[in-house]
Amino acid sequence: MDSYFAVQAMEVKCKLCRKNLFNNKPIQLLTSHSEIKQNLVDIGCGNTNDTDSSSYLPIENVPEWIVNIVNQESWTKGRLYCPHCNNRIGSFNFVNELKCDCGQFITPPIRITNSKVDIKLN
Repeated sequence: MDSYFAVQAMEVKCKLCRKNLFNNKPIQLLTSHSEIKQNLVDIGCGNTNDTDSSSYLPIENVPEWIVNIVNQESWTKGRLYCPHCNNRIGSFNFVNELKCDCGQFITPPIRITNSKVDIKLN
């Protein structure tokens, strides 16, 4: 397998309770440009003034607890809370297509706030 196509898996834990948010399974996080994150500071958009950068989840790899929250809100928009301690960790928005800071890309609808979680490369 070519190293360019190697998948970078990450472990994501709630910063408050330190519990794994994805059942101890490594997950692929995306940048604001819907590209697989290759490192922790990769946000995708070079034109950002956002000090509280975010990571995004690909729809096809969303864990069951997030699917349940999204279903409760009828695939509209809402906040994501840690399933262990109820700390707010992000949000989702399937109603409005939000653009990244450079204005060229539509961000994925499920957002994790980096300052609310600990992300570790696997």
